[in-house]
Order: sequence, then C-alpha cells, then structure tokens
Amino acid sequence: MPSEASSHTEVTDATIADNEATIEQMKELKFNEKNLIIYTPPGVNEELSARFLSSFAFVTFKRRSPGLLKDLITFLQEREPEIIKECGDYAHFDLKRTIWSLELLRGEMINNDEFQVFRVKAPDTESWNKFLMNLSEDRRQWFSAVWMHAECYMYRRIWSIFQRSETLVNYDYFGDQKMSAARRVTPQMKDVLEATRKLARSKENFQQLLKLSAWGNRYDLSMTDAGPSAKIFRQISKYDKDLLADQSSDIWKDLTEACDPVYVDIVCDNAGFELFADLLLAEYIIESGLARRVRFHVKAIPWFISDVTHQDFLWLLGYFRKHCIPEFRAFGKRIQGYLRDRSFILCDKSYFWTSGHDCSQMKRVQPCLYVYISEAALVIFKGDLNYRKLLGDINYISTAKFSDCLRGFQPTSVCALRVIKSDIYCGLPVCTVDWLTEDNPDWMISGEKAVIQVAIKHRLSSDFLV
Repeated sequence: MPSEASSHTEVTDATIADNEATIEQMKELKFNEKNLIIYTPPGVNEELSARFLSSFAFVTFKRRSPGLLKDLITFLQEREPEIIKECGDYAHFDLKRTIWSLELLRGEMINNDEFQVFRVKAPDTESWNKFLMNLSEDRRQWFSAVWMHAECYMYRRIWSIFQRSETLVNYDYFGDQKMSAARRVTPQMKDVLEATRKLARSKENFQQLLKLSAWGNRYDLSMTDAGPSAKIFRQISKYDKDLLADQSSDIWKDLTEACDPVYVDIVCDNAGFELFADLLLAEYIIESGLARRVRFHVKAIPWFISDVTHQDFLWLLGYFRKHCIPEFRAFGKRIQGYLRDRSFILCDKSYFWTSGHDCSQMKRVQPCLYVYISEAALVIFKGDLNYRKLLGDINYISTAKFSDCLRGFQPTSVCALRVIKSDIYCGLPVCTVDWLTEDNPDWMISGEKAVIQVAIKHRLSSDFLV
C-alpha cells in the first residue's frame, strides 16, 4: 500500500505535468495568433503552406525540420574526430562556426523569421536571391511561404552554411546516412539483382521494373530508416492494391511507338535502394531496345537528406564494382560500360533541381534544360518532392487530370513514379481520397500508397534533335 508521502509526490508530479502542458498550449495559441495560422484546410487550387494548421507543411516546420537541424548538429558534434580526419585540423574551428550558424537557422524557423538573401558566392546564388526577392512580402516567412519554397530554401541555407567554411566546403553532411542505408539493404539488392537477370522484352517485365522503381521511392531517409522486403521484386504484384493510379501500360505503349532516336530521362530522387532500382529499369530499357539512351538527372548539392548527388551515383557504382559478391561486380561493370558507350548519361549539374522554382517555370528560368529534356521521348520524375515540383504545391482537386496540373510543362511525355508522402495529389479515381481518409486520416503521409501517372505528348520524328 503506497504511503501518504509517495501519493502526495505522484499528485505533485501530475500537477506539474498538467501545468507544463497548459503552458505549451498557451505558447502554441500565441504563436498561431501572432503568425495568422489558419485553422481550416487549404481551399481547392490554393498553394500549400505551413500557415494551415492541419497541413503536413505545418508539422514540417513546427516539428520535423527543427528536429532535422537538431539531429544534424548532434551528428556533427559526435563525428567531429572523423570529420577532422577527413577535412583537416582546421575543421575543428569551422565546425564550431557551422554548428552556431545551424542553431541560428533553427531559431529563425521556430520564430517564423523572414527569409534572408544568400551572401556566399555560388553558381546559383544570383538566381536564388532573385527568386526570393520576387516573392511577395507575405511569402518570405517559414509559415506563410509556399511549402516547397520554404523547404527548398532550408536545404539551400544548410548548404550555404557549409560553403562558408574552407575545410567543409565539399563535405556531404548527409553522406554517411546515404552510404550506411545502401550497405544495410545489400541482401535485398542481391535478391532483386538475381531476379532481374536476362528478362525478356515484354510489357509485363517492363511494368514490373517500372513498379519496382516506383516502390523504391518508399525508402526515403527523411521519412524512415526501414529497408525494402527481401522479395520485393518477386512479390511486386502484391503492391498493386496500393497503386492508386497505374498508367504503366500507357507508358509502355508510348515508348514502343516512339520515333527514333529514343531517349529516356530519369529525374532521380533517393540514393541507395531507389537509385539501384532506377539503374535496373534503365538497364532493361537499353537491353530490351526500348531506348538508345537513358540520361540521369541528379542533385547538384546535398538535398532533402537522401537525394542522389553525382558523388552518390559514382559511389554506388564503385560499391558494386568493388564488391565481394560476383553478381554485384558484374552489374557494376555493366553500368560502367553503359556510361562509357554513352548508353547511360550522368547529366551535368543543373541547379534548377535545387531551386525554389517549380517545373512550370523551367522554360523561362532554365531554357537550355527544357530543350535538353525535350529531346527525350519520355522523362520520368521520381519521388514526392519532384511530384510537388511538377504540381507547384497546389492543392488540386484529387480527380483533376495529371496533364492539366502540369500547367503547360510538357517538353515531352512526362511520367511520375511516386510513393505518396505529402498531402498533394491529382488524377485519382472519384471518392478515393474520401475513402482512404475515413479509414486513416494520415494515409497521405504514411508512404503506403503510390501512383504511376503519365501525360503523353505525341510527336513527329521531325521534332527530335539527333
């Protein structure tokens, strides 16, 4: 039987906890009032923003992104000896300044301060500053800006902080996570590699590899540390019930009817297993004669934790080529051969993919990239962020046609392979969102549903640039 003293202590602790919760609630209400947070959901065709309390954008800047910055600071502090060994003794002082700057950035976000222009000279500094200055005054703060603009700005600010230091300028602060994640899924990659050898040219095989590439997008380090099932490719048809839109048949038809020379562009998302799945799809496209060339677009700087950079692409290739497992070595050698004979192209750095612009602005702000992509018969956009870049973070009605939501961006046939991880979508069957939301209000951020969508652009052979 508990003593009177212990009972009193428990009551006191409960009272303190209740008081702390009340204080937090008051702080939240005060923050919401000060920053004009809206308690109703965004309207149709309205841009997503953290000013909507019920949105994933609000959760992002209230909890997830401050947590990400805190985790990054902890990582730098814990890994200081290894970083100094890699970057030199002076990195000790650069790390102190970098951590201080990251803490300031975190404070700016928590306080909903106004965005700052970039001071450090880089290839995209001028374009980023122009983009920021062209935003209306009420769109230059964390909780009132368009969600995509604010998230991209955060990752560009992080990179800018590292660019200020002499020793850390080339350091990929997400690199360890990406390499560790790739190593962890080695058994799964081996199983998938064995299952995809010598696949005949057929619509069914193409669709399976397209779906593998789509579901590979589930394994995003900003959302989960979990890896894929060991039998993901052999059991890929089991995932069909969770494909809310599947136009893989239309994509096959478009490719098989395309005029020579056929190029396919892949705008990559995550490193590790997803990049591996993209390479398998690209390998099949070349081997089956569906295209003469596959071109990979990757990020110019560390981005959204697990996004592929040039360094990540080449690291994975080297990982396969030097691996003790013969199947990996053979695969790595094959990919290297494709790069040599230009069946595969690792595209030059483009800072468009790490800008705040959505794809409807590409023709205006990066006309050379737009023309380059228009050479392809098909461009495949991978992942959630690229999907948001296609739709411009606009809250379209869920049944709106995918092609209409591109707002004129169609340099060629545009395909999206996306596991849904944010509250933006289009091209879904009637009532799908209502049914899913009734069953699970957070379904759109769970990574359990996906789409394969395409907007076909038919062209004559004279449209191609050889």
